[in-house]
Amino acid sequence: MSARLDARGAVTVERITVWGLAALVVAALAALVGPGMAFADATPTADFEGSYDDTTGTLTVTHAGGADLTDRNTRSVALVVTDTDGETTTRLVWADESALPLTEGDAVTVDDPSTDADGDGNFLDAERSVGFHLEPGDTADVVWTGRRPGAPSIQTETLGTVTVANSTG
Repeated sequence: MSARLDARGAVTVERITVWGLAALVVAALAALVGPGMAFADATPTADFEGSYDDTTGTLTVTHAGGADLTDRNTRSVALVVTDTDGETTTRLVWADESALPLTEGDAVTVDDPSTDADGDGNFLDAERSVGFHLEPGDTADVVWTGRRPGAPSIQTETLGTVTVANSTG
């Protein structure tokens, strides 16, 4: 009878050891894969700066450094310009897959239709135009849509916000 009890005890210790080793292997794999998955889901990190010229009524948004936005990870980059009161918003495409990459130093200029900066009778003088008067307090969100290599789906994230505040004109 005691030989039988010893055999059962050995089987139990063996099972506990196997399950313990399996748990350690799973924990080790989770530790290795976990940070990689978080990286794959992360959006690019880029800095953006803005300047406003009240003489011409233009806002210039510039890629000021950080990650390049390439056709490998980006579908589009847009500016979502919101009036101070928050009731008026305009979405303007800065770049899509055909106009990439966006790298440090690349810029887009946005104007409002109330100022004819060059006096030619056409009030749309910049690369893009909003449908309202730009003024201090208005904001322009730089919105990225894309998919990082290895990420499971398309993501849309705000990479930065520029506030119309300082006049350079």
